[in-house]
Amino acid sequence: MTRIYDTAPLGDRMWSERSEHFHETWRTLVVRHGGRCADMHGEMMISRFDGPGRALRCAAALRDAAQQIGVASAQGAHVGEIELRGPPAGLTSRVTIQLAALAGRGEILASRLVADLAVGSGLHFVDRGRIAIDELDEPLALLLAMSEQHLEPACRPKTRATEPACLRTRESEVVNLIADGKSNAAIAAELRLSEHTVKRHVANILLKLDLPSRAAAAAFSARQTGPDGP
Repeated sequence: MTRIYDTAPLGDRMWSERSEHFHETWRTLVVRHGGRCADMHGEMMISRFDGPGRALRCAAALRDAAQQIGVASAQGAHVGEIELRGPPAGLTSRVTIQLAALAGRGEILASRLVADLAVGSGLHFVDRGRIAIDELDEPLALLLAMSEQHLEPACRPKTRATEPACLRTRESEVVNLIADGKSNAAIAAELRLSEHTVKRHVANILLKLDLPSRAAAAAFSARQTGPDGP
């Protein structure tokens, strides 16, 4: 979901021209990133993608385009099932609209699930707390998606490890099992450890490799082993 508004008082004619320019840019960029322009209500535009990485890369491109045109954008990104026929409707759509409504000027606000699935998108994520949504059992974790050049220096990511040499033998076993899709409980059973110990190993792995999530650790392990093993 993308919404735009003027960044300074503009006359009706100038605002109309900039708004129309952005609408054209939105259509072009969505298609360029493999998405579909699903619906538009005034200054609210809904796009649909088959993966969160494409959605976030498009959102970043739209943010930069809005700045160049002279309007402000705010965007929300969420992932879930939707009806392919007709305008997006249902819980996924409503959550995405709410994220865009909460996003500030120039911000891309994403759900935690989007961030976990978008490893390798070129964006970094900063925690923005949680919000309660009536139809969800638990508060929804929010993250601000940012390109590295938009990060404050203190928030810029450290250089990540390119070799797993910093992991201990047990940690390497754990990260390989994470890549196999096993839960902490399943890993604990296979390695004959307590689930608490496995959680501690997972936390150490993410800290040592400077990774944000289990999904990122799984992707790291896959990159190290490759399709034919290490």
